[in-house]
Amino acid sequence: MPPKSSCTAAINRPTVLVNTLESLTLASLATQSPGTVETAISMTGAELAIAMLEAHGIDTVFGIPGVHTLALYYALGGSSIRHILARHEQGAGFMADGYARASGRPGVALIITGPGITNVATPVGEAYADSSPVFVLSSNVERAYVDRMRGSLHDLKDQLGLMAAITQWNARAATAAEVPVVVSEALRRVTSGRPRPVHVEVPLDVLDEVAPVTIPPSVHDEGRLLPDSSRLQEAADLLKGATKVIVYCGGGAVTANAGPQVLALAERLGAPIVTSIMGKGSVPEDHPLVVGALWEPDNAVDGLLHEADCLVVFGSKLGVQVTANFQLQMPPTLIRVDVDEQELSLNAQPTLGILGDAALAAEGINSLLAGEDYQATGFGVDAVVTARRQARLGAFGADRLPYLDALRRAVPRDGIIAFDMTMMSYAACGLFPVYEPRTFLFPSGYGTLGFALPAAIGAKVARPEQPVVSVCGDGGFQFTMEEVATAIQHRVGVPIVIFNDTTYSAVKDEQARSRGGRFLAVDLVNPDFVQLAHAYGIEGVRCETPEDMELAIREALGRDLPTIIDVPIAPWV
Repeated sequence: MPPKSSCTAAINRPTVLVNTLESLTLASLATQSPGTVETAISMTGAELAIAMLEAHGIDTVFGIPGVHTLALYYALGGSSIRHILARHEQGAGFMADGYARASGRPGVALIITGPGITNVATPVGEAYADSSPVFVLSSNVERAYVDRMRGSLHDLKDQLGLMAAITQWNARAATAAEVPVVVSEALRRVTSGRPRPVHVEVPLDVLDEVAPVTIPPSVHDEGRLLPDSSRLQEAADLLKGATKVIVYCGGGAVTANAGPQVLALAERLGAPIVTSIMGKGSVPEDHPLVVGALWEPDNAVDGLLHEADCLVVFGSKLGVQVTANFQLQMPPTLIRVDVDEQELSLNAQPTLGILGDAALAAEGINSLLAGEDYQATGFGVDAVVTARRQARLGAFGADRLPYLDALRRAVPRDGIIAFDMTMMSYAACGLFPVYEPRTFLFPSGYGTLGFALPAAIGAKVARPEQPVVSVCGDGGFQFTMEEVATAIQHRVGVPIVIFNDTTYSAVKDEQARSRGGRFLAVDLVNPDFVQLAHAYGIEGVRCETPEDMELAIREALGRDLPTIIDVPIAPWV
C-alpha cells in the first residue's frame, strides 16, 4: 500500500470563476490606495494561488502531481491554465526555464514538498545563475509540522532555507488569506529588475483552508529601469574623448531587447561588438561589426581589446568563465550598464557605472552623440571582419565546423536551439552564429547536464510557431531523456540531436590535460538511441555525416512529435 498521506480530504466545492477574480484584480489594482480589497467571495488557498497566477497572465505551468499538491491540481482543473506533465521535477524545472528564456515571461513549476523541491533545485540553481524568471510554487507539510521533522511524509527540515540559496526571494503563505499577497509579490519580483527565480510554498492545510478573496493592490508592471540622465551625459562625454571603443553585450542586453539600440551606438562609434555566451543573440552575428562570443586570450579579438581605450558593457558580470579568469583586457575607460546595482562594480571597477535598462541607456547615449560621426576614429569594418575571421579559424572546435554549419543551415534564422553541456555546444558558443534574441539557450552559469531536452520542450510550448531543436551529448541526454515522453504526450515536435561519442568528453579532455591522461569513469555504455525512439513510437534516425544530419533536422521540424537523431562523431580525446 502507498504511504498514508497527512493531507486533508479535498474540498468538493465549485471553483469561483476566474473571470470574476480577474476583473476584480486587474480593474482594481490600478486605482486602489495601499491596503487590500476584500470581497464576499471565498476560495481555498489552492484556488487563490491558481486564480492569482491566471489573473496575472500565466497561461502554462509545468509539473507532476503528488498527494501534497492535489488541492492545487483540483484548482488548476477549474482554470484556463495549461498543464504540461513532466516525468521528473528536474525536467519540469528546466521546462519552466526554457519557457522563460524563449519568451521572457515567467516559467512556472508546480512542485511537491521535500523530494520535489530537492529535485527541482538544480534547474532553479541554473535559472538563478543565468538570470531566468522561473517561479516555483510548492507545497509543504501542515503548519504544525513545518521544519519540525515529526515524521510527516516528505519531511524536509528547512525547505525555505534550501530554496533561499538559489532564489532571489522565497516565502511561505501561513494562511489562505496570505496566498494572494505572497503570490502576487513573487510575480512582481520575478518580473522586475534582474530576472531571477522565486519560490512560494503553501502548507497542506493552508491549501485547503477557505478565506475571503483578498486582492493585493501592489501588483503592477514596474516598467524598465530608467537610467539617470546625468550618468548618460557622462558616458557620452567619455565616448567623445575616446578614439577606439568596444561594446560588450551580456545577458542583460538580451533581457532588455537592446540589440537595435546597441547596434545604432556601435555603428556611430565604429565599435566592434563582443558578446558573452549569455549575450549571444542580443545583436545579429552576421552584422559586420559583431564578433560575438569569439574572444579568447591572445586571439585576434583580444588584439582589438588591447587597442581599445574604452569598453562599454551592457548587462554582464564580466565573470570568471567569460573572461578566462579575468584575462580579458580592460581598457583605461570602462563604462558599465546594469539593472543590478551589485553587478556594476563586481569583477571590474568601472570608470562610470550606469544603473538602468540596457536598451534605454544605449538609446539615451546615442541620442546625446547625435549629429557627430566618430567613424574616422573607430576600428573600421574591415578590421573587425578580419579579426572575426581569424578568431574563427583558431577557435575551439573549429574542426567540427561542418556539423555546426549544417545545424545552422537546417534551423531557420529565428529558430531556437537549446544546447546542453557537451563539447559540440562549447564549440557552438563561439562558432555557431545567432541572429535573434532568445534563440540560443545554454546552461552557462551553473553548467548542468540534462538542460537541453526539457528546456527545448518549454521553449516550444512558449513559442509554438518557432522551430525549436535540442542539441545534446550522449551522456547529457540520459540525464533527462525520460522527458521524451512529455514531448510525445503533449505533441511537442522537437528534433533531439544527440552528438554521440559514448564518452563524458569534457571530463575526459580535462583528465587528459591536467591529470596525465589517467582516465576513470568517463566511458559510457549507451542504449541504441534509434531503437529507443522506436520503443516510444516516434521517428529515430542515425546520421553518419553532417549533410545527413541537416536533412534529418529539416524533416523532423515538419513533425508534431519529437524525433531522435543519433549522430555518431569521432572522439574529442
